[in-house]
Amino acid sequence: MELRDDTVWDGATAFATLARTANGAVSLQLIAPVVVGRDAAIAVVAVLTQARVPVLDVADALLRAAAREAGWTGALRAPLVAPAGTVELLDPVATVQTLVVGAEIRRRGFSRRALSIRVTTTDRLRMKVKVPDRPDVMPEMLAAALDTALAVRRRFGRMASGVHAISIDDGAGGFDDHRNAGAATSGTGTFFLDTSLACADAMDAQRRRMAGGRGISATVPRPWFQIDGVVAHEYWHNLDTTVLATPATYVEINRALGAELGVATFEHALRGREETAPPEWQHALARVVHEVSPYATTNMREATAEMFKLWWCAPPQAELSPLVARFGALLDRFYPPPA
Repeated sequence: MELRDDTVWDGATAFATLARTANGAVSLQLIAPVVVGRDAAIAVVAVLTQARVPVLDVADALLRAAAREAGWTGALRAPLVAPAGTVELLDPVATVQTLVVGAEIRRRGFSRRALSIRVTTTDRLRMKVKVPDRPDVMPEMLAAALDTALAVRRRFGRMASGVHAISIDDGAGGFDDHRNAGAATSGTGTFFLDTSLACADAMDAQRRRMAGGRGISATVPRPWFQIDGVVAHEYWHNLDTTVLATPATYVEINRALGAELGVATFEHALRGREETAPPEWQHALARVVHEVSPYATTNMREATAEMFKLWWCAPPQAELSPLVARFGALLDRFYPPPA
């Protein structure tokens, strides 16, 4: 690849253009719908480094991983600054330490197969993340997963205290087919993430399998990564056990979400695909698909997990969809933030 007139070219094909952002950084805008693989990400970063681009503002996980490997530095989810001197080999634990603010990061034990990291924050929260010990691990994605999990823990306090570990493996704790990005098992204190969220080669392979297509789960906006959204979704499956254990709260949330959709309860909206469903149920179901995701129509638990993901990963001042905004207001009402 090469850079000509603020355009990155892949041979005779224009790949992306450079655009200056308000903060003086450079962002990449793809010219045509392409799947950015690991090799392409490395090539693009090499071109930008050689062209002495000073600051790069991108959200793509593979581009950011390639940039960090090439010596670009920056805070978690923030613009990256070009390398100024000798580039050293990334150490995953040391890199996570620089990215997770207010925490001590330590490697826990040594294994040829797994990298286990224990985090202790200044406010005495603890979390462990375990990932295959392989050279394509993306430290920023590990940091993002920890940052989101710890933030949820702080926001919901004891209600969120049941999660102690994040395990990243092929198949997210299930079959090794990469169909599930995450999974949660009640009572284990652990939720599972697929390697395609945190390992560059696995992410590259997943993108090729998807061939540019979108999944049925909700997509989170910048500055959040896909791994942030999956962590939020799976963490909700721990939080919602408290909701389910308080029937009066569950019923009120169910009715309030239904009222937002113009039906008696949210569960009536989920029945909108039944052959005998009245028009208002069908319309409510269509709103769930449009305002949340197709996956949110699976059942009540998955619907609320998808809404939680979009509510938690909303950028500041973002305008949420009416349904997600109503869900967030209900959380603040029943489970108010700490003072």
